[in-house]
Amino acid sequence: MRKRLADGTVKEYHYPKKRNVTTNPDTSLGTVGHVLTLYYISPEFTRIRPVTRSNRRLYLREMEKMAEKPIRDITRKMLIEIRDSIAYGRGPGAANGFLAITKTFFGWALDREWVDINPAMAIPLLPRGSLPAWTKEAVQNAEKTLDPALWRVVVLGVFTGQRRSDLCRMQWSDVKNGFIYVRQQKTGTELRIPIHPILASKLEEWRGDSPYILTTHTDAPWKPVVLTTAMCRAAKQGKIPKGFNVHGLRKLAATLLAEAGCTTHEIASITGHKTLAMVQHYTLSADQERLAKGAVSRMETSFWKPQENDG
Repeated sequence: MRKRLADGTVKEYHYPKKRNVTTNPDTSLGTVGHVLTLYYISPEFTRIRPVTRSNRRLYLREMEKMAEKPIRDITRKMLIEIRDSIAYGRGPGAANGFLAITKTFFGWALDREWVDINPAMAIPLLPRGSLPAWTKEAVQNAEKTLDPALWRVVVLGVFTGQRRSDLCRMQWSDVKNGFIYVRQQKTGTELRIPIHPILASKLEEWRGDSPYILTTHTDAPWKPVVLTTAMCRAAKQGKIPKGFNVHGLRKLAATLLAEAGCTTHEIASITGHKTLAMVQHYTLSADQERLAKGAVSRMETSFWKPQENDG
C-alpha cells in the first residue's frame, strides 16, 4: 500500500498475509474492515501503549463484525443498538467504553475522509453508578460458593488492593522478604506491599508449578477479560451478589484500611492511587462512621441523669 505524506513523499507499507485482526485483508476499499485495517497501522494507534491498544481492539471487535459493510453506511441507530446490546450483557460501563473507542475510530476516519460525519459523536453515554464494593459478608460467602481459582482472586484482591490487570500479572518471583513487589500497569507506580499473615498462609497453600500466583482451573494465568467474564458468570449464577467484580475488591481493601484507622496517605501507599481524592471517595463511608462514633461517644449527656430529690 502506498501513501503520500504531507511533505509530498510517497511511503510504501507492506503487511503480512496473516494478521492478528479479525478483519479480512481482502476487504473492498471503503468497507469497515478496510478502514479498521488502516487504523490499526496508523501512527495514532501504534504510538499508544500496548495495553491501550489491546483495550481499543477489544471494543472494536463489534465493528469488525461488520467488516464487509461500507463504512459510510454505518448509522447512529446501528451504534445505539450495539451500545444497548453491550449494556444488557456486560453493563453500562462496557457500553460506554464501546462508545468512547468507536467515537475515536470514526473521528480518525473522518479526518482521513473515509466518512462524512462521525455517527458516534452525538450518542449520549449511559448513566452508571459507582461499582459496588465487596462486603465482609460477601467475601465470607464467596469462600463457600466460588471455585478455588476465583476464590484466590478474591483473597489476593482484598489483601493487596490492586487492579485487575496487576492481580493477573503477579508472579511468585514478585514475593520477596515479606513483600509483594508490584509495578502497576496503568500508572507505572512501583509498590512494595507487606504481606498480611493470613495472605502469607494462603500463598503457601497455593504455590504450584505456574510462575503466576493466580491461575485458572487449567493452571493457565488469568487474563483480565477472561477474569471479568468469570466474575460476571458467577454473579449470574448467584454465587456472588449481582454487580460485584474485581474492582470492588480494591474498594473493600481501601475500606478495611480506613476502618482500621489508616490515613489517606497510608491507604494510597497500598493501593497506589495517584490522587488522594479517589482514596477519599472509596473510604468516605468508613471515615464517616468512625468519626461519627467518636463524636457521639464524646457527647455531653450528664444533663440526662435523673436529679436526686432534696427531701
